[in-house]
Amino acid sequence: MNFQKLKQDKFSFIYITTKDCNVCKVLQPKLRDLAKGYKSCVFNLIELDDHGEAAGFFMAFSIPTFLVYSEGRELIRTARHLNIDEIRTKLNRYHQMIFDEDEE
Repeated sequence: MNFQKLKQDKFSFIYITTKDCNVCKVLQPKLRDLAKGYKSCVFNLIELDDHGEAAGFFMAFSIPTFLVYSEGRELIRTARHLNIDEIRTKLNRYHQMIFDEDEE
C-alpha cells in the first residue's frame, strides 16, 4: 500500500484500526457516512494487522487513529476518543477553505 499517495488526495480520510478493535468497528461506519458528505473525499481504511508499517509512517500510536490530509498536508489528527460532531465541525471549515480556494 502506498501510504504517501493516500496523503496526496484532495481530501483524504485515513482511518487506522485493527481487526479486533470493537470501538473502531462502531466508529468506522459513522466516519464512512461522514465522508460521503464531502466533495472529492476518499475514505481509506488501514488495518494494522495487514499493514503494521502504517503505524510508524503515520505516527499512529493508539487506535483508532483518524487523519485527514489534503494534497500532502495533515489537517486533522485525532486518536482513541473521537468526537464525530467535533470532527464534522473541523471538516466543514477545512472543506470550505479547500474548495472555495479552487473556485477563485
